[in-house]
Amino acid sequence: MWRFAELLEIDRSHFVELGEGDTPLLEATSTQLAVAGGPTICFKAEYQNPTGSFKDRIAAMSAAIIDRDGLLGAVGTSSGNGGAAIAAFGARAGFPVRLFTVSGIVDGKLQQILAHGARANIVAELGSTFEGVEDVAQSIAAMAADQGWLAFLTGGRYAPEAMRGAETIAYELIEQRSTATAIYTPVGGGGLLASIWRGYQRMGQGDSIPRLIGVQPAGCPTLNRALAGSLAPLEEALTTSISGLQVPVLFDFDAPAAITDSGGHVVEISDQQAWDAQRILARHEGLFVEPAGATALAGVLADLNAGKISNDDEVVVILSGAGHKDATAAARLCQDNAASHIHAGDVQSALQQFEVST
Repeated sequence: MWRFAELLEIDRSHFVELGEGDTPLLEATSTQLAVAGGPTICFKAEYQNPTGSFKDRIAAMSAAIIDRDGLLGAVGTSSGNGGAAIAAFGARAGFPVRLFTVSGIVDGKLQQILAHGARANIVAELGSTFEGVEDVAQSIAAMAADQGWLAFLTGGRYAPEAMRGAETIAYELIEQRSTATAIYTPVGGGGLLASIWRGYQRMGQGDSIPRLIGVQPAGCPTLNRALAGSLAPLEEALTTSISGLQVPVLFDFDAPAAITDSGGHVVEISDQQAWDAQRILARHEGLFVEPAGATALAGVLADLNAGKISNDDEVVVILSGAGHKDATAAARLCQDNAASHIHAGDVQSALQQFEVST
């Protein structure tokens, strides 16, 4: 992503690199998604970033800012992916990372954070109700500003310069698929959606931005509420279990503008639809992503069924996070395909059964 250093307005001497960015754009090939005469569907494989999510772009930019400004380290909130990313870059650059995570953080993401040496505080109230999430974020932002740390809060409201890292997704898409007509993006705090929009704007594409479609679990409907005029945190308990998308308030207030300015819309999907999309990606496209990473495809499938995608559309689906991060979700994918335990003497009969089954 540092090919775009000039656009990011940061000097090469401050780069901290783990191989982030330049993720491939992979065209769908399965009969489930690639239909003759139908829309073209491509996947932006953000799960191939170093720690397994697009948050590596934001963490890389954050690490460069910390080096440039002589800051002590990074302190922030995380549901998992962002924390794992900044923890890895902190280990690489040698600065400390302190995180306040949601109480439902999945083990794989917490283990990534701790393996890199970051310190994690699991906040009990940041669970299904997320009481006080705004207070926690504002307290962290105030402490960081006062004590000389970087506030790692992945949204334009709190970390506008760090979020520039995620704009590089748009820069790459302009190179990879300039003719894209629609981009489907999962929405938690809204930073990914808003950053892609800002990236197209910064590249002078304001009059030709693809439709930006935000896909969000129905159990956390912050984006539709924002479009209806309310930016306040949700008061009701969240009912989605999708890790990374359980955010009761938009951390990036540009997310609604990204929808309206591009002529896009919002799709709310069930958790089951996300799981079904995850299975299609794994079984038919060979792409192993977590449920949050499959959420955008769930939105595409819903819109195909609703007739909201034309045969002429060129659709980009952002696959935001890797499948290894959520072991429970991965186990769900395997329930109908359990491994068999056999002895060496049983291999011949197992081979014969394979021949019969094929």
